This record gives sequence, structure tokens and C-alpha cells, in this order.
Amino acid sequence: MPPLFTIDENLCRRDGLCAAACPASLVRQDAPDSLPYPLPGKEMHCIRCGHCVAICPSGALRHSLLPFDDFPLADRKNVLAPETLAGHLKSRRSIRTFKPCTVPHETFRAILDTVRHAPSGHNRQEVQWVILDGRQAVNGFLMLVNEWMRAEVKAKTDFSRNMKLAGAVRAVDKGKDVVTRGAPHVVFAHVPDDGVTPVTDAVIAAAWFEIVAHAHGVGSCFAGYLMFALAHKPELARHLGIPEGRVVPAGLLIGNSKYRYRRTVPRDEPQAAFLPEIVGGQ
Repeated sequence: MPPLFTIDENLCRRDGLCAAACPASLVRQDAPDSLPYPLPGKEMHCIRCGHCVAICPSGALRHSLLPFDDFPLADRKNVLAPETLAGHLKSRRSIRTFKPCTVPHETFRAILDTVRHAPSGHNRQEVQWVILDGRQAVNGFLMLVNEWMRAEVKAKTDFSRNMKLAGAVRAVDKGKDVVTRGAPHVVFAHVPDDGVTPVTDAVIAAAWFEIVAHAHGVGSCFAGYLMFALAHKPELARHLGIPEGRVVPAGLLIGNSKYRYRRTVPRDEPQAAFLPEIVGGQ
């Protein structure tokens, strides 16, 4: 097996940044003026995070598992100012009224090209996506979810009472879609059921998806009823082509907003505690 990485001796500054940045301590440097080297026999422990390459100011490190061409220089001029990012996030709305037109596949690909950089536990990158593409597909899944809701109501479960599923069933039966809100797409994030942090990874990726979609002018809303159905009846995921052994922790209604929102809205002040020491500690 080739070494985990190689170092260009002429470019390396011997600054030790790559060793300091490696979360698995696979990069070693014996002295401040010596070349870094990979910890031998530990290649399988590398999580391919790329920190060692990304932090090197001289481009001296070449990772055997990650092509150097996939490490473009970060453009600091494009980093958003805090107030610009805050304005983008505050202007995001949960969209529940959509235009009937579909979102182009190219837009979905552009969104996902950014979302693939979302963090995941141990950099496992195990989030995959299913996109219901058009109202015919969305309506097909809506009917399955409506059948599940009807069964919950008939069984008089506590969940059906607490979430008022009877009203949702009546609305859908009358042609008022309170479940998918007429969205032309639904995006589902699915992950292995036994990963490192699968649910967290999917939720983070879905949050990134809606933030990036907003930048592309695409509206979104977390699909609560659909997620209730998938949580209580996991076999519904098979209708989405998602194989056994994978779960669906997050779903989004996606489409172009029918209306334009012109103002941000108020939210409660955050509650936060700064702990100078652990409660009950010495």
C-alpha cells in the first residue's frame, strides 16, 4: 500500500500545520525543522477529511486518497460578511404555497454540489437523496401517507389525536393538500440505520439544502407529515426506492414560491447559558 501522503521537500515549510490539523493524529513531525511523515500502517484510520492538504500554505502535501486537483484555493473574497449571511438566513421562509412549475435538474445538481460539503460524523459522507420529480410522483406518495394517517385515525392512536391527523385526512380527501402543499418536489435525505451519527448527518444536510436552495431562489419547507409517516411506518421508504437498512430522517417540500416575502419576521430571544464551570463540580 502506498504511503498515505507524500511531501514535496522543496515546498514544505516545516511549519507542522498538517500534523496539528489531522484529527486522527496520522501526520507526525519529530522536530520543528523536520519533514512531516504519515504514521506507518495506519492508512485505514484516515477519514479523508482533507485537513492536512487544505491547511498547507505552500501546497506541499499530496494525499494518496484525495486528488490534489479537488483542492481549489479558497477564495476569501467570496466569504460572506456576518451581516450578509445573517440577512440571507433571516430572509428564509418556510414555503407552503408553490408555483406548479418544476425546478430544473440543473438547479438540484447545483444545490447538491454545495450540500455535499456539509459535515458528517467521522466524515462518513453517507447521506443520499431521493427527489420526487413532479406532482405525479408527489401525489403517489401523498396517497400512501394519507392511507397511513387514515389507519392511525381509525385506530384512535394517541399520536393521531395529538397531531390532529383526522383533520389532515379530511382535508386531503376534499382536495386540500395540507400534507405536501402542492409542492412539485419532495426531497428525502436517507442514511444507514447503523452509521456513526446518521440522523444528525441527514438533518444537517437537509438544513444545508434549504439554505442553499434559498440562495438559488428555490423555496422549501420541512415535510412534517411525511416524516411522521416514515417514522411510524418505515416500510413506506421502500416505495421511494430506498433499500432496507437505510432510514429517512429528513424530508423537504421543494418548489418555486408562489408569493414573494418582503420582510423578515421576529423570533423569540435565544436562551443561552455560559458555564464558567460544570454544575456540581469541584
